[in-house]
Amino acid sequence: MSNSNEESILVVAAHPDDETLGAGGTIRRHVDQGIPVDVHCMTGNDARNEELKNACNVLGVRHLFLSERDDFAIDSSSTNEVIGAILKTRPTAVITHSPEDYNRNHTECSRIVTEAVEWASHSTVFDNAHRVNKIYHMEVNTLLSIPHINVDITKTYSVATRALKEHESQIPKSDQYYLKLYDARTRLRGVQASCERAEAFRLSLPIHAGPFYPKNSVDSLL
Repeated sequence: MSNSNEESILVVAAHPDDETLGAGGTIRRHVDQGIPVDVHCMTGNDARNEELKNACNVLGVRHLFLSERDDFAIDSSSTNEVIGAILKTRPTAVITHSPEDYNRNHTECSRIVTEAVEWASHSTVFDNAHRVNKIYHMEVNTLLSIPHINVDITKTYSVATRALKEHESQIPKSDQYYLKLYDARTRLRGVQASCERAEAFRLSLPIHAGPFYPKNSVDSLL
């Protein structure tokens, strides 16, 4: 994830708190580098959305797109909302759940994001079509088997932990399981990345199905 004046990141999460559990330190690191980060959450209610707002304020998120789907289930009806968030924020990269996650709402979110990234880029469908360059899959509850990238969050771990604690309704669950998980996982990834704390991601590239995109070729593979 490199720096540019035109770059931004969109994080698409299934539930409030997933954005911080999976990518809180990475969000804050990029914000500190001057790269805008936006968050779209597929589900929520008044209480959980208030926690999400507070967490995203701590992380320095630019735009937050909320949902009032308080059954916290994910299905294809959310696809157009994700497309809308992509077209509004025009991100260089999208961060979302792993398709390998054991939580079926997380895997459905991942599938929807892949589809939304593809359709948002069709100039035959949208006059303001936008092509996302990369999709990064984060780990929340399920560890990625072989990550492609470990992002050093040593300097932003404490901010991410503070953001996670804003999800007050979730933190007490199972003897503060989520705080303990985030602590242990970021230390593990830090060992693998030769730093104190890290967050891991797998990289996938958007589907390329034909000559439908605003920019249909690249000048270099780098």
